[in-house]
Amino acid sequence: MSGEVELNQDLAKNKIAVDGSVGGNALEVTVTSFGYKQGPPPPAHMVFDMRFLQNPYWEESLRPLTGLDKPVSDYVLQQALAQDFLNSLTSMLCTVLPRFADGKWREFTVALGCTGGQHRSTAMVEALSFRLKAALPQYKIIKQHRELNIGFDTPCVTDEGLAADEAMRPNREERS
Repeated sequence: MSGEVELNQDLAKNKIAVDGSVGGNALEVTVTSFGYKQGPPPPAHMVFDMRFLQNPYWEESLRPLTGLDKPVSDYVLQQALAQDFLNSLTSMLCTVLPRFADGKWREFTVALGCTGGQHRSTAMVEALSFRLKAALPQYKIIKQHRELNIGFDTPCVTDEGLAADEAMRPNREERS
């Protein structure tokens, strides 16, 4: 019993929550995937376009799968450019996120997009989240996949939302 009391006092003194976050007010980092053809990027502090990576969609066997499936994840993550990007982004986030936390920020969102939000961005969000959890255990890392409706209480993209977004876009003739 005495050991339990000491542990609880240590937790209270150091403000370490059960989930590993510090003070219960630790920075919550959301890493989300999305598809550009489904609508504009979600609100985020940083948005990155994954369309520079080779697209698994063009491989017939991978088309019906998502970045949550190992064959698609392997296809995306075996690209040297994907690893370079993950290394750079992880390094940058490990540098800047503590500064945001010091500034009393409670939430920070990173969004990764690709054409449909099914393959590249999903695989990259999974990989980035894994790296951030290992590198920054003091923060709560949350994964979301907008087009797969994972990590959300309600669907993120509705027909009404797409119609409203489309109505706001100038048509091609007006842009020329």
